[in-house]
Amino acid sequence: MKSIYLFPNKLKIPALVIFIISLTLVILIPFEIVYELRVPVFAIASDHFLSSENSFYLSFGKEDIYNELVDLLFFSSGIILAFSKEKTEDEMIGLIRYKSITNATYFTFTLLIISEFLVFGMPFVYIIMFFYYAFILFLNIFYYTKLFIYKKQFSYENED
Repeated sequence: MKSIYLFPNKLKIPALVIFIISLTLVILIPFEIVYELRVPVFAIASDHFLSSENSFYLSFGKEDIYNELVDLLFFSSGIILAFSKEKTEDEMIGLIRYKSITNATYFTFTLLIISEFLVFGMPFVYIIMFFYYAFILFLNIFYYTKLFIYKKQFSYENED
């Protein structure tokens, strides 16, 4: 069987710390508790909603990149957290990881399909953005919950 490439175990704790910090910052964004970080950036397209004066295409312009940095931290730390090796990596942990990503995909898209019929207009864009973040959250929640149950069950078997 072809091996799956995972991140080293030593990245798990730093990824967890960054994930918790970035999750907190992501939660604060809708409440407009954000910092402005305007820097010159190259953009393929930048067209601000209801404002054509700051629009530009295939050029440099000043943009606030706070949200992009928070997103980068959230997604990269969430992926590293979910796909870091365990201290004792075996086939069962690999199966748990596989089932977790499958279940997170099914769960996220089931909720997205349900919301497709219940939410209309501009709020649906916010729902799509929520599920963008929720997939990483559900993946880590499912994985670490199942891993905890497996390790607890395995520790009872070794006590005899």
